[in-house]
Amino acid sequence: MRMTRHRLLVVCCSTLLACGDPTGSTPMATSAARPIRASMDGGGTGLSVTGSGHVIRDLGAGPELTTFSYSAVRRVDANTTGQFQFDFRAINVVVHGTVTCVTSAGTVAWIGGVIDWLRSDDPADLELIGTDIWWRVTDNGEGAGDAADATTSLLFTIPGVPITAASWCADQPTRGVERPINHGNIQVKSE
Repeated sequence: MRMTRHRLLVVCCSTLLACGDPTGSTPMATSAARPIRASMDGGGTGLSVTGSGHVIRDLGAGPELTTFSYSAVRRVDANTTGQFQFDFRAINVVVHGTVTCVTSAGTVAWIGGVIDWLRSDDPADLELIGTDIWWRVTDNGEGAGDAADATTSLLFTIPGVPITAASWCADQPTRGVERPINHGNIQVKSE
């Protein structure tokens, strides 16, 4: 099924704003390479947030599987590195990018970045390359009796909305629908 950018935004949306498997032969593009801001020897790790797993969501058309993986590291000198990838299997869209910020409060973390490339059946979706994107996660522990870790859907900059990845990480808002993850784990570690 061919989707317009508007339809992609609506399908990937979760309440407020909006938002992948790079094995297909559908259009993909990349933005100019963005330098990683932190050198790996720029001091110790101040915050590390990693995650991977599956999220099942239902936006009205039945259950949809999204897989994700990311790593976000903020050094003690405040430089941030990392990457993320989300695979929206129901609509055959992969979003990949560079993490530019990460903050936390206890076991909740706010992660932001920029879309470096994406794959979609609709070439119009490639307009999203270079767009700020962000999400929030909750690490609910590692034990068998602990609740499942949770994540919000991806949210991103759209015209008329003043939120950026940097402001998302700095302001730590609680908006966005949080869903439990399946078959995965999220870890929020402050050093």
